[in-house]
Amino acid sequence: MSYLTLWFVAAMALVVLFYYAVPAWNLGLWLTLGMSSCVASFVGTRLNAPPRRLPWYLLTAAIFTLVNGDTIYNILTDFLHQSEPFPSLADASYLFTYPLAAAGLMIMIRMRSPQRDTTALIDALLLAGGLALLIWVFTITPTVDQPGRWFDNAVSIGYPIGDLLLLAVIMRLLTGGGIRSASPVLLVVGALGLMGSDIAYALVRLYGTWHVGSPADLGWVVFYVSWGAAALHPSMRELTEPHEREGRLTAGRVIPLALAAMVAPVVLFVEALQRNVKDAAVIAVFSAGMFALVVARLSMQGRQQRYQESLAASRAMMLELHDRAYHDALTGLGNRARFQERSAAAFERARTQGGVVCMLLIDLDNFKEVNDTLGHRAGDELLVTAAKRLSLAVRPGDLPVRFGGDEFAVLLADGSPEEGAEALAARLVSTFAEPFQIWDTQAEVRASIGVASSSDAPDTAEHEAADVLLRNADLALYAAKADGKGTWTRYRPQLYESAMERVRLRTSLDTAIGKDEFFLCYQPIVDLRGGKERVAGFEALVRWQHPEFGLLTPDQFIPLAEETGQIVQLGEWILARAIADAARWNAGRAGTATRRVTVNVSAHQFLDDGLVNWIDRQLGDAGLPSDLLILEITETAFLHHHGPEVQQNLHALSEIGVRIAVDDFGTGYSSIAYLRDLHIDILKADRSFVARIAEDSSHLRLLKGIVTVAYALEIDVVAEGVETVAQRDLLRKMGCRYAQGYYYSPAVPVDRVAPLAAELEGRSR
Repeated sequence: MSYLTLWFVAAMALVVLFYYAVPAWNLGLWLTLGMSSCVASFVGTRLNAPPRRLPWYLLTAAIFTLVNGDTIYNILTDFLHQSEPFPSLADASYLFTYPLAAAGLMIMIRMRSPQRDTTALIDALLLAGGLALLIWVFTITPTVDQPGRWFDNAVSIGYPIGDLLLLAVIMRLLTGGGIRSASPVLLVVGALGLMGSDIAYALVRLYGTWHVGSPADLGWVVFYVSWGAAALHPSMRELTEPHEREGRLTAGRVIPLALAAMVAPVVLFVEALQRNVKDAAVIAVFSAGMFALVVARLSMQGRQQRYQESLAASRAMMLELHDRAYHDALTGLGNRARFQERSAAAFERARTQGGVVCMLLIDLDNFKEVNDTLGHRAGDELLVTAAKRLSLAVRPGDLPVRFGGDEFAVLLADGSPEEGAEALAARLVSTFAEPFQIWDTQAEVRASIGVASSSDAPDTAEHEAADVLLRNADLALYAAKADGKGTWTRYRPQLYESAMERVRLRTSLDTAIGKDEFFLCYQPIVDLRGGKERVAGFEALVRWQHPEFGLLTPDQFIPLAEETGQIVQLGEWILARAIADAARWNAGRAGTATRRVTVNVSAHQFLDDGLVNWIDRQLGDAGLPSDLLILEITETAFLHHHGPEVQQNLHALSEIGVRIAVDDFGTGYSSIAYLRDLHIDILKADRSFVARIAEDSSHLRLLKGIVTVAYALEIDVVAEGVETVAQRDLLRKMGCRYAQGYYYSPAVPVDRVAPLAAELEGRSR
């Protein structure tokens, strides 16, 4: 339903675009817009099935009466050639919109607040009263004063009165709280759009000539689109469910109420400046009403305040204990609250007395492996030992803390020079380099450290200084880990720029697929057997033509997509496109003439329960035999995610004929066991083994061993990174079946697949 909402809004945006671009189509497009909104409201109510449908049907009826009024008005003007027919039958239909809409919204309000919420009602009346005075003074009064028949004026006044009714209900919906999800926000926006165009229509009739297709129509456009989308969006169910509201007078509530109360004196002041105080009686009535509402609101707030004070007294001791809980229960070090308190004091001292504030952020490398292999009790023991080492290494006055998990920090003593922070970081790296004795086992953990000081961001606002210091230390820590772990890095501005670049990349990843910024290239995999080399298939490699950063290779964006979870959507696109391309290049080919396609699959995708069925559907839709698809996952991913889900998916893929390859084999903690237990068809020997087989006999022997073991298990081997004839000949001699690398070709666009295959197969041995 969320996607349906987006499609509806997009379609309506297209209709509106043509409405303003092609005036000759105005009549049909306007009717299309209105009826689409009406149908969307009805369909959304049926599909989303809220706890009570009546209010949504009333809103649908309100939309219909507005559409019906538009239709009658257009018939009168376009077919009966009446010029600005007013009043007419159209107005009778229009005016029904307001009570229907108000009734629907009132039922929603009642369901959201089963208990009477008098404060919310008073707040709504205050807000509506201020806006109502403006409508009265600038719309109703000029309409009444306009010469003409009383009936015409009465109908004209009906619109602003209807707007006032709808305004009061909308204000009550807003003051009830919980207006954060899409559907209620859309209802409020649509109602405001309706009122905006109504007011514009009234002002144009007072001071100009009305015509269809003017910018004033935009408010009605917003009404139609917003209310249709509100009914389609799944969050519409929340509007008929109970909602608890916090009754405190926060700044976000007091300021609008204060501004509403100031409307009357401001209007009076403006008229006094113009020496034309003609609305004194109306302003006086509104002022008195607003004053009474303010008094009632303050009285109720006083009662609420006393009730809250009684609750606060009973919670005082708990809050005090909570505020004083400044130590980590496991390690005895300070915790984040203690760190924040001390850093705030350090920054205040630096501001008044000069100097800098320095901190270290420390992360234990490979701590998760200790938890996974030795258990969480061993992990806790390691954290306690690490805390002791940290406490002994820091200087008097420094504050060591544990933030949580395996993350520690040190806030240096006031006045410590930046060189002292760097010296401490180097000392801690050495300290943590010593193996940890956990019971009868030694654990190699080490530590990565980020160093930052307040001088790195001299122009930071005072209230943001501590957060910026921590952010800079975190960026430096991230850089230390990227440098190979077990080291320290000082923050530098380029790290922030790199982080912002990652943010821009992460943001643009969301829309890159829809904008067709990704494309696939294919690198050939050659069969070394026989007297003549044959192209057995191609590996699909994704590229990103980024509008800002240019052509990006997978290593520049795939890790980011893995971190954010966007790899799932991207991986599905790659798989679907590769399957479709392979189906095209295999069309009309059979037997040994077919060429497989190899696609890298993320561990996130591989753990998805629906992956196998989805792949099966894609293969069927494209018409590609399942045995021509090879899914490739790294050895590290297999080891970290080896569990029942992996085995089930591997078995299911094997059942439908899809083959599985392990990429980068030999670079992790290699194990023959998982090759035996899992349904593995192909090993891809990492390029690091192939690169030196012609010069280093140890690499040659190691690769021979991999090939021998693989074939003993009836597993094929693909050697990656083949770049020379000597490497190819050695691979063929040792019995390696397949090769891939720049010796044959880099990855090429899909339209070069067939010519490249013909060229490679035309080579002599």
